Amino acid sequence: MLIWLRRGFFLLVSISLLIIFTVFVLLRQSLPVLDGEIQAPQLNSTVTIERDAQGIPLISGSDRNDIAFATGYLHAQERFFQMDLNRRNSAGELSELVGKLALEHDQRQRKHRFRKVAQEAVELMAADHRILLDAYTSGVNQGLKDLGQKPFEYLLLGVDPQPWRNEDAYLSIFSMYIDLNDDEVKLDNLKGFLSRVTAPVVIDFLSPLKTRWDSPLQSGELADAPTPGPELVDLRSKDAELYASLGGTTLEDSLIGSNNWAVSGELTAHGGAIIQDDMHLSHRVPTIWYRASLSYPHPDQPKEMVSVTGVTLPGTPFVVVGSNTHIAWGFTNTAGDWVDLVELDIDDGQYMTSDGLKPLETWTETINVKGQEPVTVEYSGSHWGPVVDSVYDNTQYSLRWTAHRPEATNVNLMYLEVARNAEQGMAIANRSGIPPQNFTVGDREGNIGWTVAGQIPNRSGIDSTYPLPWQQADDNWNGWLPDVDYPRVYNPANQRVWTANARIASGDDYDKMGNGGYALGPRQIQIRDALMVLESADEQALLDVALDHRALYMDNWRRLILDTLTEDVREEHSARQKFYDYVKNWSGKAATDDVGYRLVREYNDALKLKIMSSLGRYFLSLAPDAKDDVEDGFMQKLNHETEMVWRLLDERPINWLNPRYTSWDELLIETVDDVIHDLGGAEQLASATWGQRNMADVRHPLSGAIPVFGKLLDMPRVPLTGDVWLPKAQRANEGVSERMVVSPGRESEAIFHMPGGQSGHPLSPFFAAGYMDWVEGKASPFLPGEAKYTLTLSP
Repeated sequence: MLIWLRRGFFLLVSISLLIIFTVFVLLRQSLPVLDGEIQAPQLNSTVTIERDAQGIPLISGSDRNDIAFATGYLHAQERFFQMDLNRRNSAGELSELVGKLALEHDQRQRKHRFRKVAQEAVELMAADHRILLDAYTSGVNQGLKDLGQKPFEYLLLGVDPQPWRNEDAYLSIFSMYIDLNDDEVKLDNLKGFLSRVTAPVVIDFLSPLKTRWDSPLQSGELADAPTPGPELVDLRSKDAELYASLGGTTLEDSLIGSNNWAVSGELTAHGGAIIQDDMHLSHRVPTIWYRASLSYPHPDQPKEMVSVTGVTLPGTPFVVVGSNTHIAWGFTNTAGDWVDLVELDIDDGQYMTSDGLKPLETWTETINVKGQEPVTVEYSGSHWGPVVDSVYDNTQYSLRWTAHRPEATNVNLMYLEVARNAEQGMAIANRSGIPPQNFTVGDREGNIGWTVAGQIPNRSGIDSTYPLPWQQADDNWNGWLPDVDYPRVYNPANQRVWTANARIASGDDYDKMGNGGYALGPRQIQIRDALMVLESADEQALLDVALDHRALYMDNWRRLILDTLTEDVREEHSARQKFYDYVKNWSGKAATDDVGYRLVREYNDALKLKIMSSLGRYFLSLAPDAKDDVEDGFMQKLNHETEMVWRLLDERPINWLNPRYTSWDELLIETVDDVIHDLGGAEQLASATWGQRNMADVRHPLSGAIPVFGKLLDMPRVPLTGDVWLPKAQRANEGVSERMVVSPGRESEAIFHMPGGQSGHPLSPFFAAGYMDWVEGKASPFLPGEAKYTLTLSP
């Protein structure tokens, strides 16, 4: 019997080893080609690809279209599954790949008809742009074909990758629109609901434009919204039972956003500008961006070589942010108003317009679902956009979005590769077709500037943070804003430019951009103040600003806690005393080992949720037709609601207090006790560090579906410094997707970080290259290093 058990055990081990070996061989076959020569008859001339030890390529050729082919080739070899997810994400075609898990997402996305918009955008392309995109698409498809085995993700899913098409480049950009714009129009939707149950002055207080943390580039005066009295808002007019069993979950600030800034040559020893840019997006494996350096003859001056280095978006053929030795540029999200709701008056399949009744357009979408029959979904729309329902009541809207217009998206951004100065860069940015972004630029002569990159609707001045009445909708958007009217700041007197998703513009320029939900301003003002104290600047000085995780904003909450936990309140309450001691003795930073910071952060979250959930119950109670499934914390979807919360905490108006409490102090003390309880009691506070909560969670989309070995597809889980309202903006799964500090013409001194490597393949030597530099803030090089691998593409 023992002999048979031994034989069985060895047989099982042998079979397991054979399976592991087979999987390993299949995985290795899907690794990219690094060395040698590849025949590519689509090329006009030879292209050389030199990769360094981290896999960062220098792509050299004699023709920009050939460079596009080679870029597509590399993207496909290293990142095709990522590209496929991006195109399917915006097109609403993920179910075909992963099954019914993505069906709800696809049903939401199909109303935008982004594949149709992408096809129309391709048809609008200029001939030379079309040729470049053709070359990129050909490169992608050859790169995919030249793999020894299809990318490993398709082996796991049991499907075959589909060829790349020109329109898929636009679908990749549309996925960025989805990330960067509010396609759910949360602010408009909520303000529309509130406008039906309360007065405009109340909504202005609930969601103020002005905050105590404002730091716009363009100065301008805004008035404070007065605090509404009990005749307008009185939570205590309702029975306390209304507020029983409040629920809701904390909604993290939806705009962890991005940072960039520039200092002019007046502050540098060499007289050139320096740009710092870190775009904050969701973390994933592989990373969003693919690093590259391109070298080719200038199209208008063939004897001059173009040399541009930065990051590309797999799925598209150009450098998104970077430096070309003459200018360096970067982006942050504008948070302007690029998505509207139009309130509809619908009767029997028709809707009212300024020209009378028009029939609603109806169409059907068929969604292919892996493992089951296709699903057919019916949609309707007006000439403004698809019909959507209010989240809160029975109102219906049309959703109007710049992304729905095929002329809003183009490849003009590639002209930044050959721009010679900051003014040229700003002009190119204004003509580019991307989700509208804050564009910060500096040149080697020391000039700096800010403007908007992307197409801006030419608005009439109606407040479009509310749903637009159908009577005014057509007049509110009259084509596109002319380039000459774009908001701009060029060579400001203080020699500094800064953006961080909070409001930048004032006056007429603010009216052009509108408000799509600006980030709260503590991060931006901390950056501005840090720049203002610099008497001189170099790359390391700007990196130090980027890594700043001093908790200046959270100190407001800390002082509130210390003021609340008086000696009398702490007496005979050892847990409160321990809480008080940790908060009092914090480091003043969002540091991984800091308990005090963690407690202050948890208190911030808990108190805000209590206040906002009470307000949610109150305002829902004023709407007779409110839906039953609205979560209590829905008021967090307002903009700048934290300013309103602090106004309440400063003034303590009793009419704004949940009647379950006799005083605001009672609410504040209860929240301390709740935080202690939720963290496991006083005995567990010592282990409740910020790093315990802010632990890196950078995952491959399929890792969770693979038992035991799935975690090998993820980046290491390590504690992270930083938080949402600091220059080092960092959450577990969102934050700095790239960081560069560069002075054009001095790229060899520049600094770069990225939360992962060049390849999405776990067996690649590039898979996690650079990740720990990103975690630790180590100043790593911007340019590719010495060539370790050389691949030649020949016609």
